[in-house]
Order: sequence, then C-alpha cells, then structure tokens
Amino acid sequence: MRASMDRRGFMKGAALGAAGLVATGALAACTSPAAQTTTDAAEGNLADTSSAGVNAADQPWAFEIAPEPIADDQITATEEADVVVVGGGMAGMVTAASCAENGLKVILISASSAPVSRGGSNNGVYSKVMESMGIERMDPTWFYRMQYAANGGNFRPELWYKFYNHSEEAINWIIDIAANAGIKTTIESGPAYKEGDPMYTPTAAHAFYVDDEELHGAIGNGEGYIAAEMGRYIAEDLGVDVRWGVKAEQLVRGGAANGTSGRVDAVIATDGNAYTKYVGTKAVVMATGDFSHDRDMMEKYCPQAVELCDFTTEVNYDQGIWMGGLMPGDGHKMELWIGGAWQKEPNNIMLGRPNLPGDQPYTSHTGLMVDNTGRRFMNEDVLGGFACATIMHLPDKTAYCIWGQNRAEAGGPWGAINYAHGEYFTTEEVIERWDNDADGFNIVKADTREEVIAQLGLPAETIDTIERYNGMCAAGVDTDFYKTADKLIPVGEGDGPFYGAAFTPGFLTSLGGLRTDVHLRVLDKDDQPIEGLYNAGCMIGNFYSATYTFAMEGMNYGACCITLPYVLGQELASGELDA
Repeated sequence: MRASMDRRGFMKGAALGAAGLVATGALAACTSPAAQTTTDAAEGNLADTSSAGVNAADQPWAFEIAPEPIADDQITATEEADVVVVGGGMAGMVTAASCAENGLKVILISASSAPVSRGGSNNGVYSKVMESMGIERMDPTWFYRMQYAANGGNFRPELWYKFYNHSEEAINWIIDIAANAGIKTTIESGPAYKEGDPMYTPTAAHAFYVDDEELHGAIGNGEGYIAAEMGRYIAEDLGVDVRWGVKAEQLVRGGAANGTSGRVDAVIATDGNAYTKYVGTKAVVMATGDFSHDRDMMEKYCPQAVELCDFTTEVNYDQGIWMGGLMPGDGHKMELWIGGAWQKEPNNIMLGRPNLPGDQPYTSHTGLMVDNTGRRFMNEDVLGGFACATIMHLPDKTAYCIWGQNRAEAGGPWGAINYAHGEYFTTEEVIERWDNDADGFNIVKADTREEVIAQLGLPAETIDTIERYNGMCAAGVDTDFYKTADKLIPVGEGDGPFYGAAFTPGFLTSLGGLRTDVHLRVLDKDDQPIEGLYNAGCMIGNFYSATYTFAMEGMNYGACCITLPYVLGQELASGELDA
C-alpha cells in the first residue's frame, strides 16, 4: 500500500460504502434447482460419463474434478516464506499479522486489489471495551450448551471452546491495533432477551468507528476501517510481503501441482501475466472466503439458498458486504483437488435479519406475521436468523408483517441495528421511523387494516386472521403458537394508522466447507490432517450447522476471522504443529 495514502479518508470511504446493505430486500430469483437438473448435461455441471445407467447423484460435479496441473515450465518465479497466506480479507490478514508478530516470514497473496471486509460485527466474549462499559462477562457453561442443542450437535465443539478461551486476548489485540490508528471500538446494540431464554443473545458484538456520529446508525459498517489498517500494519510495520491482485490457482502437494499425497508445500498463483510458485515451508493457509458465487457448489451444498443468489454478475474480489453471493469458492476447489474432504454436516448459510420492525436488532418482527394466503404461521418472537429459516419454507419465501401505531407505545424497548449498545428510541421516534420508512423496508401505511391488506396484495380474508389474533391478545393467551403475553399486542385499537411490510430473507454468505480440525488443519476423507494445509475465515469447516442464529453476534468475524487465525499464528510459530 502506498505510504502517501490518506489512510483515514480511505478507511472511512471503504467502511461506509456498504451502509444499508444488510437491510436490502428480496433479490431477483435465479433458476430453480428443479430446472437446473434438466440443463446439467448441456452446461457441464456434472462430469460426463458414457456408462449407461449411472445415477447422476454418483457423478462428480465439474468443480470437483481437478484441471490439468500447471506445468513447471509455465512457472516463471518461485518465492519462499515460512507461511504463505492466500486471501486479503480479515482472516488472512490476522493470520499474517499473528505469524509475523511471532517471528515468522510471511507472504500474503490476494486476488483483491486491496484489503477487503465483508461484515462488521466482531464477537468478543469479553474485552477492555466491555469492561469500560460495565458489561458483564458471559457464562459459557449453560449458553454454549443451549447453542449446542440449537445446532443439533453437528459441529466441532472444540473449536467453540477454543474460541471462548482465547477470545479476550485476540479481541483486545485488535482493539489496540485499531486504537493506534485512531479507530475506536464500541459494542453494538442487541436483543434484550433474558438469560435462560433460548433466544438469549449475550452482548458481544464489537464494532469499529472513527467519528462519534457513527454511533447513531452507522456502526457495524466500520469493518473497512480496521481492514485498511490491518493491510497497512502487516505490510509497513511487520514487513509481510503482500501481493495484491495475485490469484491462487492450484496447490502443490507432494511436489506436484494438484498432487493427492504428501505435504502441501506451495500454491501456484498468477498476476494475470505469469505464474509464480509461493512456497510455505511451515504452512499454506487458505482464507479465500465463501463459495456462494458458484452456482454448482450452492446447488450441491446449499440448495435452499440458490433462489436468493445472483449468479449473473461477474466475480468481484474487491466486493464488500453484499446480498446475493460473494466469492466463487476458489480455495475450496483447490483443497478438493488435492484430496481434502468436505465437512460431514450440512453447510450453514447466513441470512439477512427480518427486523420489520423488530423490537431490537437481530430479532424478528414480533407482532403479527402472515403468509401470502393471510394465514399466521409461527410464533413471531424469535431471533431473526430463526425467523428467516422459517420464512424460507413459505410460498415465495415471503412473510407479511401487519401492525398498528399503538404498537409503538405498547411494544419495545425499541432499538435498531447499527446503533451503540443501550440506545433506544422513544415512542415518537419509532412512529417517525415507520412513517418515513427510515430503514428502507417499503412500509405501507393506511387508515384501515383492510387498506393495508390490499396494499400488501393479501386476500381480503386476512382480516379474519387479524381479528383472531386480536382476540388472543385481549385474552392474554396465544392458543395457536403460545407467544408470551408481553408480545401479544393487538393490530390497532380504534382508529389507525396501520402499517404493513413484506419481507423475503436476503442471502449474506455460505459458511464452512472442507473438514477442519481444532488446529485449523484441513482433513482428508479419513479425517487425517493434510500436512502443511490450513483453513481460516469462512473456509473453516465443522464450525457451524443448522441456522446462523445471530445469538452469537458477530461469531463469524470474531471467531473464524480473528480469534482462531490469531491463535493459529502463535501455534505455527511455536512449532507445536510441526510434523
């Protein structure tokens, strides 16, 4: 990075350019999985076979088949370091920084042209910032057991507890790096569920900002600040050899490109003009992001989200937070080609939160929600991730929220995403936000409930659902879905106005991939570590299952992109991972 760069100006622009994308509405639907099966042969998604009667499910997908190895005579240069990191997002840069701080020589290559951030919330179970704000340390004993149940046990618990035990050290480390560059850290506002509630969300999401006005609606979009500073820090202060605009193509295992036995000792990459072999004598660490911009990979591993993805745009390695698919799974493919094995549990997807308007961030709309027939379908008082998962099963993956102005006073406390911890709106401010559609949810408003129903395109019979719901609110007992009495707020009392909004979950990212052990080593089909090869960030397999609930606010960044890569650097330097 140029030493003459106006760092503060660059960081601020990078961070705030992503503001508001978390609230993006439905994306254009892609071809359905059913339609895809009829075009597989034509598009080459499944490998061709001449064997009659072979079940297509047994055929490898095209992305699973290794391309021809890049020949030695095509490689024009060889570079060597203790550790080669592939990927210039937070996970890759944290890995590089930790390795370099502990005395290792590091080369970082990235297909992006500069540091990239694709999020904003960083889970830290405790930190100096939390202590200064009077926030208590979470108790992992019962909370992690509860999340264990929520994930159905389909993950590697060692990774969670390793994160917990090292989180405070790692988050304080990055807070200090930020502070040295004039970047401040605060804690994001979150749900107010009580301890013991299955929806309980410990206060933990650290957010970066520069200007104090960002505390009122812009924090959570500030990851670009720390990403830019990390890029400067590793290159200028730590001497990491950083190569932007260099795309990894194939791993070298056992001395051969796309080899399938022996140690992974290098990666072959190109700057668009020539191939270079980057040798990592201790490790090659893959941190290339998710696979959500590859349709075939999504069809195989996350078919439930295919219709929320946009595969028509070109891959943009500089893309920040975005709804609809990010990276093409470059690292996942390279690991498959050299004998890595895919995780056994289903892949997790991160969906946008349906806070329309949620009482607090990370929650759902806790009033009345109906499907496109005007029928109520769930207990609405759940975390947004759970609500999204349920809404995905509805026709058109769409829910409709209906409420009256009376809910502003009867509901709450009212928080909003991207505000600092403990900040809430008054009744008047809530109504103003609804009237002005401040969060961009396409809220409709009318004097009668019937008009709202019509504006939402719902059948007139939806009024019967509202009356039934209001009757249960008056009785204080939800005999349909057993929502607690404090959330049973009728849709209007007397005159309007009344409000409504349609919601379809937005797709943020895919999580996981190749099997990964507690030391972040990539495993083969026999669950044995592939020597020299490690995962970081979204590529860490076995960390998630079921639904990304947001009950661990910022868990992907805090655990997979900061804490675990930070510890990996220490372990690589200590020699304890050497064969």
